[in-house]
Amino acid sequence: MAPVDHAPRSSAAREPVSDPADNVAVMIDTLAPAPALRSARLLLTPLTHADADAVHAIFADARTWQHLPSGRHTDVEQTLAMIERSLTSLAEYGCGTWSMRLADDGPDGPVIGVGGVTWSSAGCWNLGYRLASEAWGKGLATEVARAGIVHARRAEPDAPVTARVLSTNPASARVLDHVGLTQVWRGVPRDRTLEVPDVERLVFSDRRLRPETLDGLIALG
Repeated sequence: MAPVDHAPRSSAAREPVSDPADNVAVMIDTLAPAPALRSARLLLTPLTHADADAVHAIFADARTWQHLPSGRHTDVEQTLAMIERSLTSLAEYGCGTWSMRLADDGPDGPVIGVGGVTWSSAGCWNLGYRLASEAWGKGLATEVARAGIVHARRAEPDAPVTARVLSTNPASARVLDHVGLTQVWRGVPRDRTLEVPDVERLVFSDRRLRPETLDGLIALG
């Protein structure tokens, strides 16, 4: 499957965006490097082992894996491994995944999802998010995605911010487009690891990627 043009569309062609996440840059600039960050509606705290049960409940919910059923966490050890990867990224590169709570609920409120950026083995930032089903449809994925991009650019501005989604998940692709990422590749990895038939992987980035970086992202499956 041939890749699409690696060059992102001109930002001048985008429509102006205005939503509750627009003030996230100011709020992060004000509060960083405090452990907890706030966007317009969210309290974002570094993912830790204390969040394991709440996060596992989200990752074990089949509704959050409609596009890749095999990815559902069936054991809390899978969730703990994900938390460890986030903590490593935070310690070594300055960014990791956040636990998401509604700001109005405060730090003791329920975890409604996770999101943010972690360092990828492809040598770039990986943007991701997964929300509990009751938090869908409220623009919160866009809000945490924008916060993650801002924080990644503060930590390492020369590193691309990338994301990978499935072709069967157009809602996630719309979020990525909304926060300024552009599709740079679509296809089936040569060593296919996806267990969903007739599904392609989409790779997004905030800038032109080096060939070796794109190859590394494709190889992740």
